[in-house]
Amino acid sequence: MSERRGSSPGTLYIVATPIGHPDDISMRALRVLREADLVVCEELKEGRRLLHRYDISRPLIDLNEHNEAQRTPELATRLAQGENLALISDAGTPLLADPGRALVEHAYNIGARVTAIPGPSALLAALVVSGLPMDRFRFVGYLPAKREERRRALKALREDPDTLVLFETPYRLLPVLEDVAAIFGRSRFIVVACDLTLPTEAVVRGPAGEVLKHFQEHPFKGEFVVVAEGKRRR
Repeated sequence: MSERRGSSPGTLYIVATPIGHPDDISMRALRVLREADLVVCEELKEGRRLLHRYDISRPLIDLNEHNEAQRTPELATRLAQGENLALISDAGTPLLADPGRALVEHAYNIGARVTAIPGPSALLAALVVSGLPMDRFRFVGYLPAKREERRRALKALREDPDTLVLFETPYRLLPVLEDVAAIFGRSRFIVVACDLTLPTEAVVRGPAGEVLKHFQEHPFKGEFVVVAEGKRRR
């Protein structure tokens, strides 16, 4: 990939990586990671772990919510000089509730090529195993951490007729389910997809009140995605 350096802008590859099972990475993703001039990761620890898993040795630099404003121009300069960058997240498809959008915009502004290396996505994996309608859905991303703000956000979504997909950190599963049951109603059908693609994968489906009770009785601290049925129109 480095033959373009110095003659024209490089390419920004947006590379999907496994959300759990390591065998889910594509051959094309591995090739891009091996040949990129620089791998841009969300957290250096996770980036090193990923490259080590596949026996890849490439320079790494982090791009996250704490340094995005300062680091993006630096990365755009490297693209402008002809370097090829591979953007990855901690897991799954980058830019879904992850930093990097500003880098994509900068890349286009300098005339760099931007291309996706598609692959695993927790959003789509949760949707397809949920059994809920997929013809129209809304990706909500992460809800606010504070309960009052989270409940306010859920109230704004309560009447939405589309299937809703929520991300959340592992230690906030019960608080989120409590708020979903309280705001959407205990009878609203929801799905919690846990440890997707791993041997421990579990999909818990049912009315919000029953799903909440399940996790109160069977605590879970892994990765999860919540999919909620949209408001039914009578």
